[in-house]
Amino acid sequence: MSATGHARETPPSAGRRRWWLPLLAALLLLPLLIAVASGTAAAEDTEPPEWGNATRGNATTIEVSLYDDGGSLDTGTIQAADFELTAGRVENVSVASINASGANRTGVRVSLLLDKKLDTDNVTVSLSDTGSITDQAGNELPRESVTATRMDSVVPKYQSFEVSRINSSTARISVGIHEPIQQLRVSVGGPSIDTLNISGFTERTSNSITYTRTYTFPEEGEYSLLLMSVTDKNGNGNSFSRQQTFVYDDSAPNVTVTGPENTTVGESVTFSAAETTDDQGVESVRWQVGSNTILTGENITVAFASPGSHEVTMTAADSLGNTATVTRIVSVMGNGTNGNITVRQLNATTASVSVNGTGQTQRIQPPQGALVTGQNGTLERLAVSFPRNESTTLTINSRRPGPAFAAATGHTGVSQFDVDHGSAQAKDATVTFTVDRDALAAVGAEPDAVALYRNNDGWTPLATDIAGRSESHIVYRADSPGLSTFVVGVDQTIVTDMDAEAATTDSETSPFEPETTEPPSEDPGQPDIVVTNTTAAPSTLGPGDPTVITVELENRGTASGDHNVIVALNTSILTTRTVTVPAGEMRTTEFARSVPENRTGELTVDGQRVGNVTDDSGGLPIPALPSIGVPNPLSLWPDGIVGTVLGGLLGVAVGLYGVLKALAIYLGY
Repeated sequence: MSATGHARETPPSAGRRRWWLPLLAALLLLPLLIAVASGTAAAEDTEPPEWGNATRGNATTIEVSLYDDGGSLDTGTIQAADFELTAGRVENVSVASINASGANRTGVRVSLLLDKKLDTDNVTVSLSDTGSITDQAGNELPRESVTATRMDSVVPKYQSFEVSRINSSTARISVGIHEPIQQLRVSVGGPSIDTLNISGFTERTSNSITYTRTYTFPEEGEYSLLLMSVTDKNGNGNSFSRQQTFVYDDSAPNVTVTGPENTTVGESVTFSAAETTDDQGVESVRWQVGSNTILTGENITVAFASPGSHEVTMTAADSLGNTATVTRIVSVMGNGTNGNITVRQLNATTASVSVNGTGQTQRIQPPQGALVTGQNGTLERLAVSFPRNESTTLTINSRRPGPAFAAATGHTGVSQFDVDHGSAQAKDATVTFTVDRDALAAVGAEPDAVALYRNNDGWTPLATDIAGRSESHIVYRADSPGLSTFVVGVDQTIVTDMDAEAATTDSETSPFEPETTEPPSEDPGQPDIVVTNTTAAPSTLGPGDPTVITVELENRGTASGDHNVIVALNTSILTTRTVTVPAGEMRTTEFARSVPENRTGELTVDGQRVGNVTDDSGGLPIPALPSIGVPNPLSLWPDGIVGTVLGGLLGVAVGLYGVLKALAIYLGY
């Protein structure tokens, strides 16, 4: 007992007080020992990281795998600038952990985000000259490389589409593309329809890659060739709508030559090819007069220097090189220098001519104008032969035909010319006369319905040709065996007031106004073209997508016609094409189009829906992630979750140990 009378409490023995302290210290130091062991192991890592492989992620992404033994990669050192590509450029990277087999083996997948699509199939990935990727122990990734395949995502680009003529029926087709292709499609439309593919084309490489072939069209007509689509050797396809035309025409021009068949030495005469026609248009006209003179142009004027028969040859060519030739024989008469012709015009309807015969054809014509002028036409001139050194006087009158002509011939008389040459023998006469267009219109007659009749013991029609035309009249030429009374008749039988008046007097000048008769008309027929079927492949599209539209048309009418096919998106016209469809036949045409990038709605042909353009993406595209390091959740220190937790526990244990130690000292243990 103590002096105060209280018993002193005996403290516990040392063995009883401190047996648990070593155990507590061991528990608290266990995480620290583990961390130190881990640090020692990391410090002992001398193996560098390894390249795995490279694969295509998508059109603008290459996936590269990297591995490390005994530690983990320092993902903070992986940047876009660390990588170099044989094609393209790395714009950004994204790093993610991947499962890696093997003890202490870790791996990451590095997504290389490219700045654009690549136009090459194989792309090799390596470290750049300044690139450096290390693991936690500082070991660097070696400067090796890996290759990703199937990276070509660029569609073939159009460069040219040409169709050049080889001959009238054959063309050379040329398609220029920026890279080699394995398929193409060319549509041929026209009188016959065809589709061409790569099998008929030959590849030629120079500054660009060109595919050519020759193609012979099976029948005449106008063809439309449409470059539809191409596919490169990596399966990337592109659609076009490039069009060229080719005309297969073997038909020569339809040649018509107008000009005199008879003329006189030294007289200027005109020949014309103005009435020559061709489906493709007359490209050139070439004349050969005699054996030496070559002239060009639609009309020529020549004068022959000697009498006799002379050849005038005209050759017409169209734009496709088809030619046609016609030759006219012109009889050239002497100019009567051995005789003498005197023309006296008493008035407009009467002329007196003194002739000293030469035995050759002589021209009877005043210095200016026509010999005589009638109400509906003129007698321009005569060419006739009289016996040599025989003199005669001709009296020529113009008047209206009497009713006897119509009664005898059944034709309408327009003008009458009386040529009285006495007892002189006249032969081989050529009569040149005109008829007013108004006179022909009054009786409903066409120019080729006119014929000159000669009265020689009855009315005889003479061979009559059109020699020229003007706005007001038609010029005719007729050959006659001699001279007498001539009447210009038309192939109509019309009884007019003029016929009755002509029976009582020939001197009246009342206008020639016969009754008109409507000429019969023929119904040329009408086209009736309808669109019978339309398809689009594909029919459901997104903005900017290509499609091929096929349109079938049928002409149910009785005449050939044109139809304008209209392709539209909603109310906006995308393209049009005019298609010619013969009567009773069908035609098919194709359109290869890409719809506008930012438009949706109904795709129609002539108002008939053939497809829909919709945008079903459902949201905006996700932008590329920034370049960040993703920690390995299984690593101990310093990035992993386990390492972080253990570090926290170690800190708590150290703090608790300090508190307990201080408490023990205070209590005297």
